[in-house]
Amino acid sequence: MKNTKFSIKKIKNISNDPKVVHTKGALLEKMGKMESAIELYKSAALDNYVKSQYTLGNIYESKKQFKEAEKWYSMAYKSGSEDAAFDLGNMYYKLDGYEYAIYWYEKIANLGYLQAQNNLGVCHFKMKDFVRCEKWLKTAADKNLGKACFNLGVLYTFLEKDDEAYEYYKKGSVLLDDDAKYNLAILNGKKKDNKSTVSLYKQLYKSGHMKGCFNLGMIMEINDNLEDAEKYYKKSADRDDVKSEYRLAYVYDRKEELGDAIYYYEKAIEKNHTLSKYRLANLYNRENEIEKAKTYYKMAAEDDITEAKNNLAGIYFEEKDYENAIKYYEDAIAVGCKSSLENLGDLYYQNQDIEKAISYYSRIPNNASCQIKLGNIYEDLNNIEEAISWYKKASENGDTRSSYRLGCIYESLGNTKNARKYFEMASSKNHMNARIHLGRIYFREGKLEESKMMFDTPANENNVYAQHMVGLIYDMFYKDYVNSKFWYEKARAQGCVESIYNLGQIYLKLNDDAEAEKYYKEGIKYGSKKCEYMLAGLYYKKSLDMYISLANEEYDNCEEIVEGFPNLNIDFDEVLIPPFKLQEEVIDEEEYVPIYILNIKESLDSMLEGLETEMIIDEEHDS
Repeated sequence: MKNTKFSIKKIKNISNDPKVVHTKGALLEKMGKMESAIELYKSAALDNYVKSQYTLGNIYESKKQFKEAEKWYSMAYKSGSEDAAFDLGNMYYKLDGYEYAIYWYEKIANLGYLQAQNNLGVCHFKMKDFVRCEKWLKTAADKNLGKACFNLGVLYTFLEKDDEAYEYYKKGSVLLDDDAKYNLAILNGKKKDNKSTVSLYKQLYKSGHMKGCFNLGMIMEINDNLEDAEKYYKKSADRDDVKSEYRLAYVYDRKEELGDAIYYYEKAIEKNHTLSKYRLANLYNRENEIEKAKTYYKMAAEDDITEAKNNLAGIYFEEKDYENAIKYYEDAIAVGCKSSLENLGDLYYQNQDIEKAISYYSRIPNNASCQIKLGNIYEDLNNIEEAISWYKKASENGDTRSSYRLGCIYESLGNTKNARKYFEMASSKNHMNARIHLGRIYFREGKLEESKMMFDTPANENNVYAQHMVGLIYDMFYKDYVNSKFWYEKARAQGCVESIYNLGQIYLKLNDDAEAEKYYKEGIKYGSKKCEYMLAGLYYKKSLDMYISLANEEYDNCEEIVEGFPNLNIDFDEVLIPPFKLQEEVIDEEEYVPIYILNIKESLDSMLEGLETEMIIDEEHDS
């Protein structure tokens, strides 16, 4: 009977059992009724229920009420909770209270609490007590705590004991510590052990180590493997790593998967990533979404991206908002943007402010494009000395047209030697009109082989002057009438009256008067007095031959007539050269577009994340 009464009493007091009270508090906490839960936890804690004491320490730490957290953690420790001392040490560590953290870690580190031993070593590192740091980290590392191996590697890296550091990173890697694997991958990369490096990064990819994913993506991008780069960047990007978001966006940008590119650029921009603003502006600029491009260029310009200032100015230039264009160009010029100098020169040139255009072009005297523009301006102004000076610079920089213009200028000045030099430079780069000029120079100098070589190409491109000249060289100097007739006929088809005349002359030399007559008559239709004269001469010759034949037969007064014929001095070998005619240049009248800087060269190797040099405390409790 007595036992029955005792059991009933216990049942009556069950609501005051601290374990039950704690359970009720946990239920209220899950229901979101935190204040009520805290009251129950306090009730149980004051009844020395350690779990409630510890839970209250967690709650007040999360609320950043650290004094209150310390009170309950301390109570839990006195009640036998080693985890409470560990968490209290961690709380002080995060508050940079390393001496207090050491105090609490030591209480349990000496009892063999591995994570506390590790964290104690980290605190001593922060306090620059490297002897005690090494002692505690070694104690934990020797018991195969992976994080302690990593931290010991960091200590030895700091102390420049590279071999020891490598061995502990290696041991930590075997113990599956991701941070140790990461540093080991970095060191293997420096040793050019690419296979091991990639293998370690792939392990880190599987566990979601952000820097490991990023570096593996970088390696793939460096090797132009954008498909794999995308895969590895995406894992860390989707965990909000800003550098991965940026690189992933740029991968999508280059693959022209613009929706994905925009999404990840914007994610990076939310974290104020500067180059993402610039590249997203470029994307919108290419897609002709000008207002969006302006928005992001402005953001990048505010972050002092020079190229963004140039590009924003370019948009204003095209919109004829010259005031803003000048403002942003000048901002970019102030930090050395050469493209902006040329663009601003173009702006002033288009607005007929030639002096300002010259002043901006002249500030980049080694820029080939500006050299050409200055040459053109000075030639238009008839300032031949300056035109020659700038064209020479552009020619030395490899501009074919500048070499050609120099040839033309020198030819007009009667300086055949220099004209020849620059025409030869231009013709070596297949400038058609330079070949025609050079063919004429060589012809005048009697260099007929060289002349024909120059004329051949434009002749085949249907230049009438070159066709005639090739025919003339075959005619007069090779006596190759088959080829000469071929080329004269080509020119004749384009209405070249000199070729028609020369064809008549060839047929006269070949004693084919009928054919000669045909060509002279054709030339007369074009108004050629030479053809008319030669046709008269041909008729004269025919008449004389007939009278001579009749005189031989003593017919009538034919002998007297023959004696009365004047002796015509007709040059049947005369040839004509047509007026000089160049190949018509087709100039595309494209709408002017200022220079946009659509890429910033980035050193990918230098963008790889480096060694982790900060020690890491363990926040997991001893198992």
